[in-house]
Amino acid sequence: MTFPSTPDRDPDLRSEVVTHPYERSRLTLAMCCMAITVPLMVAIMVIFPLFILLILLFVGSYWFHLRLEKARLLGRAIKVTPESFPVLHAEFAGLQRKLDYHRTVDVYVVDDVKGKVAMTNLLGTRVLLIEGSIAADLQEQGPKPLRFVLGSFIGALKARHARLAAAVIILDYMKWTRFINPWIQPYYRAAEYTCDQIGYLCSGSLDASLGVISRFTVGKEMAPEMSPSGVLAQADRVGRDLLPRFSQMSQDSPHLVNRYVNLVAFAARVRRADFERFRAGLNAHDQSLLGDLLIQSPHPRQAGVIPQPAAR
Repeated sequence: MTFPSTPDRDPDLRSEVVTHPYERSRLTLAMCCMAITVPLMVAIMVIFPLFILLILLFVGSYWFHLRLEKARLLGRAIKVTPESFPVLHAEFAGLQRKLDYHRTVDVYVVDDVKGKVAMTNLLGTRVLLIEGSIAADLQEQGPKPLRFVLGSFIGALKARHARLAAAVIILDYMKWTRFINPWIQPYYRAAEYTCDQIGYLCSGSLDASLGVISRFTVGKEMAPEMSPSGVLAQADRVGRDLLPRFSQMSQDSPHLVNRYVNLVAFAARVRRADFERFRAGLNAHDQSLLGDLLIQSPHPRQAGVIPQPAAR
């Protein structure tokens, strides 16, 4: 199977375009939380020198564990190379060029991965694990779904979304994460929106990108049957009811229905034609509901981009 070559440049992939509107403010909030917490941690270290040794030992052990796991992958997984998986390697290399990210990332295909795709990026260890079944399924659907998944993870590396990882690991070891999570989780959720937006621009297809999110929501078999009408109605309920909104506040990731609507809102801002095709497939009621959801979106509402909802 041969995929067409990936274009190397896209003006919409500039950081000021692709970054979710909430990401910078929520990163500032997370950094302020760290600015308060870390000096307190340092003060404790100064008072208790043994504590410094324990923290350094823990960080060193964790880093060694990651390196050891990376070495073990050579025995229990297959590394993506031009010889082992030429299509997957070509797509990954093409997206690295497109996103202007040239640091080494080791990509492995394994039989079972929690979350289907997982990434480690800590202290120079950059590893991407892809479950073999989902890699095969995405390749069968053509390059666009695969580019959405790979582009979102390369985008996370490019945007340095793991910049807080080392500090969070230390604070988790100290059992302090329960105090800082309310301040850093909003950043993680905004960062995931940004990754979706980068993945969409890499794929070049709103339908394919939404299809991948649908698959992660309901699985491979049911994703083709999932109607946008049901997703929009559920997203509207999630946005209006207090408990679903409250439950999201305790998560690192946004609700999948919110990711779905956010991607549509992003397309309305940067890829008007894609948005209009999506909107044309809805009935009048769903178009009105979509209008309500877009008005609630944090994306800048440029003149004429997001329609006003019709009276219902």
